[in-house]
Amino acid sequence: MGNLIVYYSKNKDILKIVNKFIDLYNATTYEIETLEKVSFMQKLKGENVSIKRCNLNLLNYQNIILISPLWFDKVPTPVIRFLEQATGHINNIIYVLYNNNKEDHAKEFDKMDKILNLRRDKSYFVSINKKDIHVRVYQ
Repeated sequence: MGNLIVYYSKNKDILKIVNKFIDLYNATTYEIETLEKVSFMQKLKGENVSIKRCNLNLLNYQNIILISPLWFDKVPTPVIRFLEQATGHINNIIYVLYNNNKEDHAKEFDKMDKILNLRRDKSYFVSINKKDIHVRVYQ
């Protein structure tokens, strides 16, 4: 049973964070992919977005480390869709939310826990300035 990093966004900052957590958790990765391009208005309004179904057996992993940006201070709809599909199929989850405005939005952790009907093991906020990745633990 290993660790799996599930991430959303091809943003270069997200990929830096993914690489940092790959090293920390000796994990493999899975990218949440949308079925269509997500427009700015869909992001702003939090409109429904379809994602590709994850064909991995998530119960085979000791930890799922979910890495996601925040869109307008909210968890992106594609991540919400992934969580809905994964409900009942995750043993242990760790959240990593990226928000460069350095404001913490702890209610988003609770929102994800509620969708999964599971209490997170750990949660982190991450911001990046120039070359440094700043990780703040939140429980």
